[in-house]
Amino acid sequence: MNHLPATRILTTTLLGTLIAVGSVAPAFAQQHDDDGDKNDRRAARKEQRDQRAEQRAPQPQREQPRTQPRQERSNEPQRHEHWGDAQRQQQEQHRESVAVERSRQREQMGERIEQQRRDQAERQAQFRNADAERSRARNEQIIEQSRQREEMSRRIADQRREAIQRQAEQRHSSGQTASERVIAEARGREERRDRDNARRDDRRQDWRNDDRRNDDRDNHVSREQQERRIQDQRRQAMDWQRHEASRRNQLEQRNRELERQRRNAQYRYQQDYYRRWLAQQSRWNASRYDYYNDPYYYTASNYRYGYGGNWYNTNQYGANLLRQAVSDGYQEGYYAGRADRMDRWRFDYSNNYGYMDGTFGYNGYYVNRNDYRYYFRQGFERGYRDGYYSRNQYGRYDNGYAVILPVILSAILGFQTY
Repeated sequence: MNHLPATRILTTTLLGTLIAVGSVAPAFAQQHDDDGDKNDRRAARKEQRDQRAEQRAPQPQREQPRTQPRQERSNEPQRHEHWGDAQRQQQEQHRESVAVERSRQREQMGERIEQQRRDQAERQAQFRNADAERSRARNEQIIEQSRQREEMSRRIADQRREAIQRQAEQRHSSGQTASERVIAEARGREERRDRDNARRDDRRQDWRNDDRRNDDRDNHVSREQQERRIQDQRRQAMDWQRHEASRRNQLEQRNRELERQRRNAQYRYQQDYYRRWLAQQSRWNASRYDYYNDPYYYTASNYRYGYGGNWYNTNQYGANLLRQAVSDGYQEGYYAGRADRMDRWRFDYSNNYGYMDGTFGYNGYYVNRNDYRYYFRQGFERGYRDGYYSRNQYGRYDNGYAVILPVILSAILGFQTY
């Protein structure tokens, strides 16, 4: 009950206040409007006074306020223009600094490349100098080795000459009786060899006679073939005789070479070889050869042999002559190899006169000279090896004669019969 009157009192007070404010506000607004009008009138009167003052003032003074704004406006583009020049200068300076930096980098790169080239050239020069030094050292070593070999060869030659001289002095001091004994022994060997060669020729003639008696008439060739063989053999014999004209010159040249080399044993063998060859040819030339009485010319071929990629045909008489070529070649090669061993000469069968000649025991008939020389040299090479090394690999040496083994003989010839 007590609160209700207080509320009413507060409400009444607020309403009174609002009414008072509402009555005061129009009066304040009116007063504000009056003040604004007064200010507008003052500004208009001031503007009129200023216009009259400008009209009374001189003309230059009236134009001065208008020129100053134009000057200010003209200065603004100049300031903007100066600002653009500064920016361009900064950009130009930046570009120049970049170009200078790039040029400096290129120069540094060029210097590094040039230094690398100089280093590489220096290394290559060092390698070349090292190679040249090694090559010079090798050449000096080769020259020194060659000089040592030459010195050794000279010492060996001097020792050989001294040994030969001592042997000659010993032979001379031993008296004439020993020399005569050596000569007699050599003559005896030569006479025995001549007798053996004569017996071998006789056996060859006996073989022909036996073959002639035992020959089957069905194995004969026609008369026309026989005549053709005889004509071929005559031409072959004439060619053989023309070839013999140059043998003497070759032998004399070979003798001078052996004397210069002081190969005494080989010189004696070569003289003996040629003497026996001449005796053999003399016996054949002394006998009269009858083509039509020789069974070789009417006997059909029944042997086949080959060398150098070619094959040839012959009969039993030609086959016997080729067997003789291998056998004689082995014997002569054995003597030649033994002579080189006695002279302490190097192993060299191909430069021996007997090997180069290759016709010992050949009379120009039955087979071609080149065929005979081929098989003679086959036997000569093997005999030379056995004689030089003093061995019996391809044959044997018995009672002064060197004989090839039959199995080696058959292997060299390789005959095929048909």
